[in-house]
Amino acid sequence: MVDRDCYFTKNTYQHFVLDNYLPYHIPAIVPFSQSTYSSTKKDMDAFEKIIGQLLQDEKYWVKHSVKINLSLEEKRSINKPSTPRPEIDIVAYDVNRDTVYLLEVKSYLDSPGVPYDEVAIEQIEQSGRYKLLTAKNYRNVLSASLRRDWLEQGLIGAKTAISFGLIAGKIYRGQEQEMVDYFKKKEWLFWGPNLIREKMVLLADKGYENNAVTIAAKILTRG
Repeated sequence: MVDRDCYFTKNTYQHFVLDNYLPYHIPAIVPFSQSTYSSTKKDMDAFEKIIGQLLQDEKYWVKHSVKINLSLEEKRSINKPSTPRPEIDIVAYDVNRDTVYLLEVKSYLDSPGVPYDEVAIEQIEQSGRYKLLTAKNYRNVLSASLRRDWLEQGLIGAKTAISFGLIAGKIYRGQEQEMVDYFKKKEWLFWGPNLIREKMVLLADKGYENNAVTIAAKILTRG
């Protein structure tokens, strides 16, 4: 059941739902009709598309490739005065928790995988592939900017929480449980290969849906 104290506006509905990232069940408290709304989206990574579908199946509202606007002062605060707008792989809104998750999404299927010791660290200055997860100042600046912009647009409420997470198709040399424990301690979202596999099986067990992710799940898990 959806928590009816969570925050919804017409803009929230347009921003997530009309941008073609519709969860399977729209809460009854969002009675908005489709009005004019446009969005520019780049072609998404195949793995990110799969993860987006699985998140939607978990009743998240999903946005891919979200660019965050930073002022010159904010860029200077992360020591990157000429940096382009940072881009988040997936932003997922948990309706029941009224929480927005900024997610690093890495497939790494034909590589050694995501190493624990490159994620479970804190850096003074952001660097590397997982800087959203490893640099506190960077996280704070990006989340503050996103909160400010989305509040101004009426997309979230004053009490909406912003959190972080990692979804990875492969973890380095059996370190998945260490990742699970670390993210649980941080109270962040983590999906590793085992959980992704479980969710693909559940997706395959659903009724027929004419989309590539669901059909692929059915083919791959067919006995």
